[in-house]
Amino acid sequence: MPSDSCFRFFDLPAELRTNILSHILISKYGIVLYNCTLFGLTPRDRVTVLYIFLVNVQMYQEASAIFYGQNRFILNGQSHRLPGHLTKPGGFLSPQGQDARRRVQTLCLYLTRVGGEFENILSPAISDMILSGSLRRLKICLGPPSSQHARISGPDIDLMAKLPFQALLNLLADPDLQQVELCVWKVHWAIFCPFHEKLEAPAKGKAGAETVNDHGLATITRGYPDWIQLDWQAMVDVFRTGERIIKIGETDY
Repeated sequence: MPSDSCFRFFDLPAELRTNILSHILISKYGIVLYNCTLFGLTPRDRVTVLYIFLVNVQMYQEASAIFYGQNRFILNGQSHRLPGHLTKPGGFLSPQGQDARRRVQTLCLYLTRVGGEFENILSPAISDMILSGSLRRLKICLGPPSSQHARISGPDIDLMAKLPFQALLNLLADPDLQQVELCVWKVHWAIFCPFHEKLEAPAKGKAGAETVNDHGLATITRGYPDWIQLDWQAMVDVFRTGERIIKIGETDY
């Protein structure tokens, strides 16, 4: 005969409930907001959290706090245009998605170029996540310029002075962020080179760790990871044209 007994999850101590939900809801790979081959997960690693959120109000409160607060959310904006499912009604970047994205504490953003959509859509949304939400850890990774764009434009000397890049620098310098990282791919504009660690230059008859071609593209050739960390604070000091944002109560000397 079937048993009439049931397991009462909410009779467990809060610490045990948190431990169980953490195993279900926290992904070691991060939560991908725009899925593609670079960041895709295998089917067994995907968790449909909606069903857990819909159990009841208490489950939603406990589970969503873990899901939004302890996961690393990954937004891949490397396509030429932001994918429609991010900006359409109900999408992560839509007005309807505002309450959910404000609960995110850790965000990693991948970009190929810092263009108009970053200035007009991404930067305002992320700024709101910081100012009116919980975002405190931000990592931005700038992918390699397309080889065609590099051949046509050559060294993009004025990149840092353009409004989209100024929006990026303002975002990185937000005083409410507790942890900030800026990285470039191992192939990048040479104007970023002064802001990563000094690498071995090619000597006559000998290959160096970093080379720069006629189009102003630098390539790190050996012995270093694919993503190179930049000193974003030095970039802000050198290129940022706006006023420094100061927290309330912070003294400006």
